[in-house]
Formats: sequence, structure tokens, C-alpha cells
Amino acid sequence: MERKYRERLATSFTSVTPNDEPMRTVRGASRSASEFKLQELAMLSFSPLIRSVQRWWLQRAERHYLICADVEQQRAREAQMNVAYYQKRAAIARSAARDSR
Repeated sequence: MERKYRERLATSFTSVTPNDEPMRTVRGASRSASEFKLQELAMLSFSPLIRSVQRWWLQRAERHYLICADVEQQRAREAQMNVAYYQKRAAIARSAARDSR
């Protein structure tokens, strides 16, 4: 009786493929290569994943702030050009006022 029980147990967890090779199944559905056992997942460490996400976030922030710095530098250059333009206009107006006296 013990032998029949073992055979029945063994056939309930395996199925036969067309190549007559037994294949392990989980509750009748075949496991794909992308599925993990719970024990395998528990053994994985989350710290490398967290570090990679943190590294990506910090690189993204660095790029953002470098772009902001470039924009501010361009605004400062434009403001200096505007100051120089108006100073030149003021000098022209002063010299024209002196010449008209």
C-alpha cells in the first residue's frame, strides 16, 4: 500500500511531455524560467537594488542642477550684456548732451 501511495504522489506532481520527459509542475501548471521560489526570493538582498536606485536618483539630480546652473549663468551673461548696452546708451546720451551745450 505504501508503494501505491508513493506512485500516486509522484504522478500527481509530474506530467509527461510529448518527448516522454517528466516535467515538474506546480499544482498542474508548468513553472516558467522567470518564476522564483519564495525561498529564492527571501535569499535575495534588496540593498544592491536600493543602491542602484539611489545612484540613479543622485545622478539625475546632479544633471538637473548642472542644467539649472547653466541657465542661471546664461541669464547672468544676458544681464551683463544688458547693463553694458544701457551704460553705452547713457554714455552716448551724456556726450550728446555735452556737445549740444
